[in-house]
Amino acid sequence: MKIPEWMAIAGERIYMIILGIDPGLQSTGFGAIKGDKRRPALIRAGYIKTSPKAHISSRLFQIYSDTNTLIKETEPDLVAIENVFSLVRYPRAGILLGSVIGVIYLSVFQQNLSVIEITPKEVKNALVGYGNANKSQIRETIQKELNMPEGSSFHAADALAVALTAFYRKTSWRT
Repeated sequence: MKIPEWMAIAGERIYMIILGIDPGLQSTGFGAIKGDKRRPALIRAGYIKTSPKAHISSRLFQIYSDTNTLIKETEPDLVAIENVFSLVRYPRAGILLGSVIGVIYLSVFQQNLSVIEITPKEVKNALVGYGNANKSQIRETIQKELNMPEGSSFHAADALAVALTAFYRKTSWRT
């Protein structure tokens, strides 16, 4: 079997590191997991918080810079970004969110990493088995699967959910 490029090999152990990102202007969640054939494990999770008082350019630059730092620290093989949508009623929010996603993509591209998009419905189906699952159900699954500490932010949990969904999607090679 040919081993895909996104896997790393250390001795006989095959594993990959996935960085999940839940984009948001006020708070961008992130979660890094390391997965092998058996089970994924939590590396790190949290969020990038920007000040609503700061100019949009400053906030976007902070997200870009912090994403660069996060990528350098976690050394992911794959970045999974939640593919968000915007309601027609809130076009400004959609434009701002598009800007956030743009700086994240720029950071990922500059570091020559593979990237995939995961829809919220795919996350819910993969983790709970129900496309209309709520945030609490997703969080409970993440806490159980990755031993995420109680009291972690919903942004970090959402990012870990994206990373875990990407892991399940990419590990069809599991036995």
